[in-house]
Amino acid sequence: MLQGSPRGAFFLAMAMTQEPLASEGMPIDEEEALRRLEQRDDAADRYYAAWWLGHERSLHPRTLPLLRKALQELLSAGEEPDEDSRTLGLNVLRAMVHLDSSSAREEILSCLIHHDSNIREEATRTAASEGLLESVAVICSQLNADDLTNDRLIEAQIEALGDLGDASAAVIETLVRFTGDLRPLIRSASLRAMLLLTADAKWATDFPSLLQSSSTLVRRGVLLDLGAVGWIPALDWISQSPTENSIKLIALRGLAEHPRGHEPLGMTDEQACQMVLQAMDQLL
Repeated sequence: MLQGSPRGAFFLAMAMTQEPLASEGMPIDEEEALRRLEQRDDAADRYYAAWWLGHERSLHPRTLPLLRKALQELLSAGEEPDEDSRTLGLNVLRAMVHLDSSSAREEILSCLIHHDSNIREEATRTAASEGLLESVAVICSQLNADDLTNDRLIEAQIEALGDLGDASAAVIETLVRFTGDLRPLIRSASLRAMLLLTADAKWATDFPSLLQSSSTLVRRGVLLDLGAVGWIPALDWISQSPTENSIKLIALRGLAEHPRGHEPLGMTDEQACQMVLQAMDQLL
């Protein structure tokens, strides 16, 4: 299973580590989580159970069938599911990012075209985490639509195209449209995706100015995008960015884990990683 981008993973981790309240207020185990997900009387228990199974990376043979069944309930409810079904579906999709949910391929792909934009966003992240290449055409089609006002959804879709690794002409053409977008986080996400797919340094030239944004949120997002790429030439940009060290360290970890762009600098992987580790030490 593919790992999501650091930026997507960061925000997903924030959501997944904020434990929902269990109705009984007591810790549960895997069997209890499965029991709660299967029952239909308490929606809060089902929501909590889905969170628990993803958070704990459950490998129980009943986990994926029950999660799939919850998504099927959402999809069978049509364009206007009730709030319980909708919120459960969102948590199921978030949980599936942490599991090998390839068996739920059909349900995940169906959620990509759901009427609810939040469902589409979570399904996009899940499809990317599972490497579902069938999602590429759907995502490109949606990004080429006329109504592109949901920034969070657009960012998720752009990130997914980069993570899925399809550098076909249709994908590149779709992404290039956003590299000059006036919304800085969308521009950053598209530049990140282009760097991932092409490794062409020209797509990195806007990052220094983006890292000087007056918005803390923008600076954080751009740092995490650079970490997703592992772009070694960005080491100094990251270190000198007016952003808190905790976010810088997440970005630098990305550079150390999958370094890119250092070959023209005459550096080996080992040399690049060593330089990044030294930068991390200076921040600690």
